[in-house]
Amino acid sequence: MSLETSTLGGAAVLLLCVYAASCAISSRRKYSGIPKANPRLPFLGNAGSLDMSRCHIVLAEWAKRFGPVFRIKIFAEEILVLSSYESVHDALVQKNAAFAGRPPMYRTSQQNRNKHSVVWQTYTPKLQFLRRETAQTLKVYGGGLDLLEQRCAPELQRMRNRIQREAKAGRSFDPFDVIYDAVCNVMLRITLDTNFEHEATIFKTIRDMNRLFNDTFSSGSATALDLLPWLCELRGHDYANRLKQALKMRDDFWEKELTALKERQCKEGVVPRMLQFIATDKGKKHDITEDTAKEVFTNLILAGTDTTSTALTCLLLLFLHYPEVQEKMRAELSDSSDKQSMPKLSGLNNMPYSQAVLLELLRYISHVPLAVPHYTMYDTSVLGIPVPKDMTVYVNLWSIHHDRLHWPEPWTFKPNRFLDSEGNIYPPTHPIRRKLLAFGAGRRVCLGEAFAKHRLFIFALFLVKHFRFLPSDEDNRANRLPPVDPRTYEMGLVLHPHRFHLKAEIIQ
Repeated sequence: MSLETSTLGGAAVLLLCVYAASCAISSRRKYSGIPKANPRLPFLGNAGSLDMSRCHIVLAEWAKRFGPVFRIKIFAEEILVLSSYESVHDALVQKNAAFAGRPPMYRTSQQNRNKHSVVWQTYTPKLQFLRRETAQTLKVYGGGLDLLEQRCAPELQRMRNRIQREAKAGRSFDPFDVIYDAVCNVMLRITLDTNFEHEATIFKTIRDMNRLFNDTFSSGSATALDLLPWLCELRGHDYANRLKQALKMRDDFWEKELTALKERQCKEGVVPRMLQFIATDKGKKHDITEDTAKEVFTNLILAGTDTTSTALTCLLLLFLHYPEVQEKMRAELSDSSDKQSMPKLSGLNNMPYSQAVLLELLRYISHVPLAVPHYTMYDTSVLGIPVPKDMTVYVNLWSIHHDRLHWPEPWTFKPNRFLDSEGNIYPPTHPIRRKLLAFGAGRRVCLGEAFAKHRLFIFALFLVKHFRFLPSDEDNRANRLPPVDPRTYEMGLVLHPHRFHLKAEIIQ
């Protein structure tokens, strides 16, 4: 090797070292105002000590050491973690424009999903258009409540028939699939203007697809796909394979149902409305395509089904541990003016205890523990702490909803938290109600919040009206109950309790 070549090689190495050092110094300065979680390891950062199978719980514990606003480093990425109501309110409500973005992620970039989604797309004029049109189609406000009741009615009766069959046979059963099929059919009717017979194989396909997306889009171990995208090129990588499988299942389902939709010439529903925009000036302006309709459908059918069916399943699990709760709900329902087979939303104000139960349910399970990651659109701050542009933000709803400062005995299910001394439900403006952020807040608040709350109410009251839920014979013999503590739930974008069985007794 010549002296000249050796000198050039040495200079190149020196320049790389200087560049790396410069980047490291710049990065330290960029985030220097934000408290950091320690200890950190070279390359890994905090990844070595952050149990990704329960990261929402670990981050809540770290907040006690590092404060309500701190940063973690997972490999090369610095991530801001907000763990208190005050910090989240400051960020998502007071500074909503700054925190309205979504981070660039390998997982959401597949098939350009982040350019068409109402969940994973960053804050753009197209996103605003999609949110507005989707919310309008859902008809979650005003007269749309009657339509929601109509959409739910046939599915509730089918669900009732399935549970009655088990009850008459004296059999224990797993309630999740029964509830999931009913909730999913409501979403299929609203999105694609179609539905299927319960227990049809199509529901197993959707449940399997839901499970794969839930696993691969959590803020747990699957984040490795974003932080180390080259893993996706390695054959046999578990999460990469599951992501590919989920997308293929979704695409196969979509192609089949889109063909059927066009043959029926349907005009109602979210997807038909979205397809109608393709040829319009608005549609062209916002790049609305069939891929857009596919993504919006995916967002609604998965998020709109999994969250509600999981919450209802958890409610039945809580009934086993707190049997007095379902009895009080049933008594309140009997005392209300509504004597019809299906509870009416117009009777909501006459059932404060039932409302309180469902609010406490959402707080207790906090089944979307880290929400969907946010992203800073420009330099900003949280509680006076400077936060730079282009920073991923985790909103730890789990930590907020189990903060002993605001929720005494947070691991005890207490619906009375939301009732005043006379048994009236606190108004939405009450400090306690405001600290319940199950649907997020600010510009990225769940666009189907009202829809989801009303549907949860209809399903929950229908179940209570027609059935009493009891422990399975096996659990009775073993003198045990399935675990209800949400700290035992399985990690995912949506937390799930371990599968369990129960019995139902028909209310005459």
